[in-house]
Amino acid sequence: MIREMLDDLLKSRNVVVRAPNALGDLIMATPAFARLAAHFGKERLSLICLPAGAQLLQGNAWFKELIPYDRAKAHKGFTGGRRFVKELRARDFDLGIILPNSFGSAWQMLRAGVKKRVGYFKEGRRWMLHAGRKRETDARGKFVPKYTGAYFMDLIDTLGLPPGPMVPSLPVSGDERSRAAAFLAERKIARGPLVILAPGAAFGPSKLWPAERFAAVGDALRKEGASVLISYGPGEEETVAALQKAAAPFATSEGIGLSTLKAVYEKATLVISNDTGPRHMAVALGRPVITLMGPNDPRYSEFAGEKGEVIRVSVDCKPYAQPCQLKECPIDHRCMKGIEIGRVLASARQWLGAQ
Repeated sequence: MIREMLDDLLKSRNVVVRAPNALGDLIMATPAFARLAAHFGKERLSLICLPAGAQLLQGNAWFKELIPYDRAKAHKGFTGGRRFVKELRARDFDLGIILPNSFGSAWQMLRAGVKKRVGYFKEGRRWMLHAGRKRETDARGKFVPKYTGAYFMDLIDTLGLPPGPMVPSLPVSGDERSRAAAFLAERKIARGPLVILAPGAAFGPSKLWPAERFAAVGDALRKEGASVLISYGPGEEETVAALQKAAAPFATSEGIGLSTLKAVYEKATLVISNDTGPRHMAVALGRPVITLMGPNDPRYSEFAGEKGEVIRVSVDCKPYAQPCQLKECPIDHRCMKGIEIGRVLASARQWLGAQ
């Protein structure tokens, strides 16, 4: 009976995938996207994602349509949510594959009339799903962290698809590369190795390495001949302002969208980032990245093919335990402050010298 049901799911002609919201998670989901496209074909697949995700995935080879879920504007609130559900219902999807764990993502698919739904049995939503799996737990019943891309692949396993390579990737078009080249020339950062600093983090302040330390690293590398660019997104302006006050101003990514920014990242010699979306963008584009890791469990983001180094210091932060996964540090942020400027510079020089 289960095999017959799965065979029926695999024959679906009109399939929608609900992407994770965080850009890093979205990028780590790209191997799952490629695996689905290998079976269903691009013309049978659509993707629901936030508008930023749609920019990042422009020109992809996996989906016939990217459906922006603009929960901040067009689809905000009860009325906007109903409007979006109506838009989905009009597309008459046969199958929905739900990568986020949230109750709301499954509820949205149910309300939109998606006929069959697949996802993790979490957040009390099992009754809304036709197939899926429980999350893996240890002997105490606690979730066992794993690479987020593998977590998504495990869900795809429940459909019985052939395995696929665990290699995150991003599409970059010729037009995006031309825009990136023009941007770099306009900012006069076309000379020397390009070092991108990503000092922000949408997750919360606990992930932030101090802005003045980013400034010190950038300033030292600039004096050694590198071209330095500060990459940031909405809500990270205050962090960038603090960084700019701590050294002579750097060029920034202000004024360009993600579709151009990813092509700028493709040109980077080195990226230095908190454990956040830009790290995964660098990984997907094959660029070396130094990741400054503090409160988050590294098992969620450890990718065997990543070039670069994850710098993380062990600390005693009782009564809390490292990694705490908290968005804000309730004590003194010692896990991030323990990462020294000299340690980051030494790693940066090593990777720049290897290019």
